[in-house]
Amino acid sequence: MSEHPGLSESQQADYERFKRYVYRITGIDLGLYRAQQMHRRLLGLVERANLKTFAEYAQCLERDPEELAVFLDRMTINVSELFRNPDKWEELRDKVLPPMVQNATRSGRRLRVWSAGCSYGAEPYSLAMILDQLTPGQRHTLLATDIDQGTLAKARNGVYTPADIKNVPPTCRQRYLVKHGSDFQVVSSLRERILFRGHNLLSDPFEEAFDLIVCRNVVIYFTDDAKDRLFMRFRDALRSGGVLFLGGTERIHNYRELGLQVQMPFFYTKQ
Repeated sequence: MSEHPGLSESQQADYERFKRYVYRITGIDLGLYRAQQMHRRLLGLVERANLKTFAEYAQCLERDPEELAVFLDRMTINVSELFRNPDKWEELRDKVLPPMVQNATRSGRRLRVWSAGCSYGAEPYSLAMILDQLTPGQRHTLLATDIDQGTLAKARNGVYTPADIKNVPPTCRQRYLVKHGSDFQVVSSLRERILFRGHNLLSDPFEEAFDLIVCRNVVIYFTDDAKDRLFMRFRDALRSGGVLFLGGTERIHNYRELGLQVQMPFFYTKQ
């Protein structure tokens, strides 16, 4: 049975060639994303470029770096809102991180935290603000990765609109944000604490021994097989007792088989 029942054979062949092209030039395997969602999203880009086929769109990406940047931005579903779903960030601050900090302090080491699929940086900056409040003056290892280099450049700059910061607690807003024209910028002392790096979650190696991995609203676009592999790799990247923090629409249904336990909804602890 075709994964795109509404397409003719020639249209399916056109799309399959485009997937191979994208993998060759970007390393992004579109086959690991949910087929119908991805196809619909890509068709919107083809139409936006006033083209009719994926073959034409591939040629467009080949000759137009700006169009390629738009394509990559659309593929990564970027979100720039700090403290998205504030109640979950409160649980992280009040219940998840304090025992981690205590254990790390007793062991004489820094926390190792990874924001995976960090987009424009809202997630790692939210983490950095919380960590600075919990452990004033202490430096932790805070890695933030994304597949899109253009997005990472914006993340490093740390500039956000008033709508992006609407959930930032008042104390954090006063301490960590400064006016930047009509927008706001994260203070340099906080920006320099985060290591932003290019990384493909579906193919690149993972670092290890993380206390906390935050990956929110990213895996919902992957196939079930890709999710399972990713969750196993996240588990392996956590130290014993480490926590994986997922988005509000994401659950690990086979968490017991992976050696994880549910600490609270969307927080999974490695046993």
